Amino acid sequence: MNADVYKISFSAFFADLGYQAVVASFPIILVFQFHLPVYIYGIVESVSYGVGLIFSFLGGALADRYGSRRVAIFGNLLITLLSFTGLAQNSLEAIGLFLSGWFMRNFRSPARRTMLVQVTTEDERSRAFAILHSLDFLGGLIAVVYLSLGLYLRLSFAEILPFTAIPILLSSVFLFLTRPREGGGGRRSGKVLGAVALASLLFGISTYSPGFPIITVTQSTSQVYLGTLTYGFFLGSSSGFAMVLSRVRMRDYLGLTLGYLVTATASAGFIFLFPFREIGLYPMAILLGVGSALAETFEPSLVSKVAGQNVGTGMGILSLSRGLGYFVGNSLMGLLYSLSYVYAYAFASLVALGSMAIILVVRK
Repeated sequence: MNADVYKISFSAFFADLGYQAVVASFPIILVFQFHLPVYIYGIVESVSYGVGLIFSFLGGALADRYGSRRVAIFGNLLITLLSFTGLAQNSLEAIGLFLSGWFMRNFRSPARRTMLVQVTTEDERSRAFAILHSLDFLGGLIAVVYLSLGLYLRLSFAEILPFTAIPILLSSVFLFLTRPREGGGGRRSGKVLGAVALASLLFGISTYSPGFPIITVTQSTSQVYLGTLTYGFFLGSSSGFAMVLSRVRMRDYLGLTLGYLVTATASAGFIFLFPFREIGLYPMAILLGVGSALAETFEPSLVSKVAGQNVGTGMGILSLSRGLGYFVGNSLMGLLYSLSYVYAYAFASLVALGSMAIILVVRK
C-alpha cells in the first residue's frame, strides 16, 4: 500500500483522536449536565445528520469541481469548532457549537474518501478503506480512553475538550501532505449505486447515534465513566476488525451483507442483555463495531467501482443517504427510547435486516 494511503489514514486517526472525545461527551453534557430529556438529544442528533447530509453532498460535489484535497482540508480545519463544546454555558451554546463542527466533518468526509480513491487502484480499494477505518477508529478509541480517565479523575468537560483542537489541526497537516490524482473511478452502474444508497439509508436508520448505547449503559450501571467507555469498546472493536479486513480478501457484497446482519444482532442484544449491566452490554457494543467496520469498508469500496468518473459525487450520495438515515433514525430512536429502550433497539434491528435484504436482492 502506498504512502498516500497512510497519510490520509493518519489524518483520520488524528481527527478522531480529537473530535470523538466531544462526540462521547455530548450526550452526557446535554442529558446529565444540562438535564435535557433523551428525546431532545435524539432530535439534536437527527438535525446533526439530517442537515449534515446537505453538507455531505455539497462536499462531494465540490470535490469533483475544485479538487478533493482542497475541499477536505477546508472542512477538516473547521471541525475544531467541536472542541469548544465543553466551554458552553448552556444547552443552546453546546448544541450550536457541536452542530457547527459536525457539519464541517460531514462536508469533509466525501472529499477525503475521494482522495483515497484517487491514490489507489481498484484492486487496492477495499484494503485501503479498511486501513482508513481502522486508524480512524483507533484514534477515536484513544480519545474515549483519555476522556473516561479525565472524568474518572473528576476533571470537567471545560478542562478536557478544548485540547481536542490540537490533534484535529494536526490531521489537516497530513491531508496537506497528500497528493491525489484526478479521476480514479471505475465503470458506472446506476442500479448498483442506487441500491447501495438505499441500503445505506436504512443502515443509517438502524445504526443510531453512539450516544444511545452510552445512555443505556449509564442507566444500567449508574456510572457515567462506564457509559463513555461503551464508545471505547465500539471504536476499539471496529478499528481492530477493520485491520483484519485490510489483510484478507472479501467480496464487497458479502462484506456488506455480514455487516448489516451483525448490526441487527447487536441491536437485538441490547434488549435482552440490559439487566446484565456492562457485562452484557459491552459485547453488544463490540458487535456494533464489527458491523460498522464491515459497512464502512465495503460501502465506499463498492461505490467507488460503480460511480464512474464522478467519484466525489458518488461519495456525496453515499454520505447523503447515510445522513438521511441518521436523521430519521435518531428522531425515531429518541421517541421510542422515551417509551422504552426495548422498542428503540427492536426497531433498529429490524431496519438493519432490511438493508441486508436489499444487498441480497441486487446481488442476484
